[in-house]
Amino acid sequence: MARGKISIALMCSSKFYIILIIAISAFLCSKVGAADGLRKRDYTRFSYYAVEVLKDSLISPKEIATLLNVTYEGPIGELENHYLFSFPKTISSEKKLNKRGSSLNNIELSERDDSVIKRWNSLRHKRSLAKRSFQIVNNIISVEKQKLRRLHKRIPAPPHIPAPNPEDLANHQKPLDVESLAASLGISDPGFKYQWHLVRCDSITGKGVVVALVDDGLDMYSEDLKDSYFAEGSYDFNDHNPTPKPKLSDDQHGTRCAGEIAAQRNDVCGVGIAWDAKVSGIRILSAEISDADEAEALNYKYHQNHIYSCSWGPPDDGQSVEAPHGLILKAMINGIENGRSGKGSLYVFASGNGGANDDNCNFDGYTNSIYTITVGAVDRNGGHPFYSERCSALLITTYSSGSGSYIYTTDVGQRVCSTTHGGTSAAAPIAAGIFALVLEVRPDLTWRDMQYLALTSAVPFDLGDDDWSMTAAGRYFSHKFGYGKIDAYKIVRNARTFKNLEPQTSIETEIININQRIPMDDEGLLSSVEVFQSQLDSVNFSRLEHVTVTVNIDHTRRGDIEVDLISPKLVRSKLAFPRRFDVHRAGLENWTFMSVKHWDESPVGVWTLQVRDRNNPNDWGVFINWTMKFWGEKKKVGEVPLPSSATPTASTVTKVSEPSTTSTTPSETASTETPLEDTNTDSVVKVIKNSNWHYAIIGMGTALVLAGLVYYGKRCFCAKRNKKREGYEFAVLSEDDGRFGDEDLIPLGSGKQLITSREIFAAFGDSDEEEDDEKSQVVYDNVYMDAYKDDVPEEINEDEETIIQGEGSGSGSTTSVEGGKEQHPLQTPLAAKKHGDNDT
Repeated sequence: MARGKISIALMCSSKFYIILIIAISAFLCSKVGAADGLRKRDYTRFSYYAVEVLKDSLISPKEIATLLNVTYEGPIGELENHYLFSFPKTISSEKKLNKRGSSLNNIELSERDDSVIKRWNSLRHKRSLAKRSFQIVNNIISVEKQKLRRLHKRIPAPPHIPAPNPEDLANHQKPLDVESLAASLGISDPGFKYQWHLVRCDSITGKGVVVALVDDGLDMYSEDLKDSYFAEGSYDFNDHNPTPKPKLSDDQHGTRCAGEIAAQRNDVCGVGIAWDAKVSGIRILSAEISDADEAEALNYKYHQNHIYSCSWGPPDDGQSVEAPHGLILKAMINGIENGRSGKGSLYVFASGNGGANDDNCNFDGYTNSIYTITVGAVDRNGGHPFYSERCSALLITTYSSGSGSYIYTTDVGQRVCSTTHGGTSAAAPIAAGIFALVLEVRPDLTWRDMQYLALTSAVPFDLGDDDWSMTAAGRYFSHKFGYGKIDAYKIVRNARTFKNLEPQTSIETEIININQRIPMDDEGLLSSVEVFQSQLDSVNFSRLEHVTVTVNIDHTRRGDIEVDLISPKLVRSKLAFPRRFDVHRAGLENWTFMSVKHWDESPVGVWTLQVRDRNNPNDWGVFINWTMKFWGEKKKVGEVPLPSSATPTASTVTKVSEPSTTSTTPSETASTETPLEDTNTDSVVKVIKNSNWHYAIIGMGTALVLAGLVYYGKRCFCAKRNKKREGYEFAVLSEDDGRFGDEDLIPLGSGKQLITSREIFAAFGDSDEEEDDEKSQVVYDNVYMDAYKDDVPEEINEDEETIIQGEGSGSGSTTSVEGGKEQHPLQTPLAAKKHGDNDT
């Protein structure tokens, strides 16, 4: 009885309810993390390993954990077939401590000494394994130990311009009737008069759009942001909990950026560009982070988070060359393919603040990626700030600090404002906020649609700057400012009537070998490759968007390397500028540059890469090789009826023209509905591409049997005429023929340059047929093909194009090297490849 009274008294105590609430809260928080597949990670005590398995593999993560003697942590975000495992760091690792006594958190065993990696390598090379263990090992693609690294906020170095005081702010008010404008928009924020970068005359406010600030946290208790905060899309990947609240003294960056986008209309500070949009916080910049964590962050809640604002990257020191790879690159590709229910996540990156260090955003693999929108800065007077990096991957610019002005925005604290926000860190969120306005109007836009709208809606300015030049498409472009300042009103207006782009496709040259020392002069080495219309037709290439160039250059001082790309229309993209602080002695290894300057230019013609070395005579380099990739819009290909002797639904006909060196004009590539036209149609190859080849084989086989029976019957009844009737004959071309092997080969160039049909497909979609269905193609010599024989020459000489079964195709690629005595022919022609092959 006494025990019952004690229980009742405890339940009536207020402390009981407090403890109960805390327990329930802790339970719910743990469930939220579990529901998201996220478990708290402790890099101090554990090592973590990312494992990729084959697609549709039937092995379970628990089986992998048992085999490798590790603990299964869960899937790696939204990446399919990727799992994370952990293993305790042992005391024996202390022998790796340096003389200063590093903590366990800083211990990184080499791959050779790591026990999990050693076990994996042993299993891979072990000759005798149990059947199930053998199956598990054969289904594992890779085991990668996670290493920690630090990402850097894009805050400019302390400027020589003093911070503004209230009198300065008063002098930088909007040059119009602020009170009338504020009243018309229902704005009573006291700091609105200091937000010189904002002019709003529209009712679009970003309603229904979520922008994720991938940064150092977000103060969800700020009165300017509490009603905009989107908790479901938020997570702290530094401390691994659902609340990304700023904790460190310098965790102000993300909150300031969030205020630029979605600060509420109230009596605190100013307003955001899209004040009815929501903002989520994804905290990754407050500590070192692994690739697995970063990959999860870039895909976190990617159906609810529409735009990812990223004002960070590698160090802006003028000597770093870093790019996302492995898990991070896969996450970015996964985001643009599957985010926003397949329309693609929008990744908005600040171009970088290393301008004073001669840094170049083409040496940053985040900003020179085709999957991101790179945003530079312009000051309030239209000048180029000393910190803003230039490069050919820069798409647009928008306002930020400079000329004595800063961006006025929200800060950490309930009613705290910032008067000194700036750098390209401030420019990227402004662009992200404008994209939120666009998505309110057109939520169906894809990631490529937004890039196209951004560049076509940008406004060139200060055209007296000698960096501006006209592109082949008739637009102005500058390596400092991209296509110009983004105009919120103009891009929203254009978005209302914008027609969605067709899917993406790509085509790539094979490796062009040079292997020559770079001369110390103004010309350097020139290497050229020619693109033909027929090669573009092979992948249904309609309109050019991005161009990427991957190089291998050895050099004793990397900062001396200059790389320019010159198009057939003589449009020059400066891919690499000299960097005075980059003294790295390894050169560039498989580094990919990107340019948006050739957007809408016809790829047909000769493209030239110029590599120069004009500084420091005591240092020298060797241009080893390069390859080039064209990314663009896929054109629609109408189906052409087949001859009546064939089944019309069994296959389609694709026309591939002979090579033509005549470049199309910009107007010919300006429309998504107008395919590129050929100027030479004397000889045409009609390649029969069967999407259901097995039905055709069965049908032709049946016809062959019936023809044989008819032939035998007629021979018996008409033996007295002693005349043989010919039936259907067929022949499989052997590998010795040099044209066909076990795959269907389509000629691209001279008779010796071939490409498999399995390599022809869009860069971001499955091929039209299963790969296995492309094997063992049979070329028939019968009436089914006779309809095409009259259109082509019957004889071939050494100077003519490759002929397949009496039909000719023509395209070729050549390369030349100037600056040296040798001429290097391009060994293999252009080939379409999947996006996973060194896309960035």
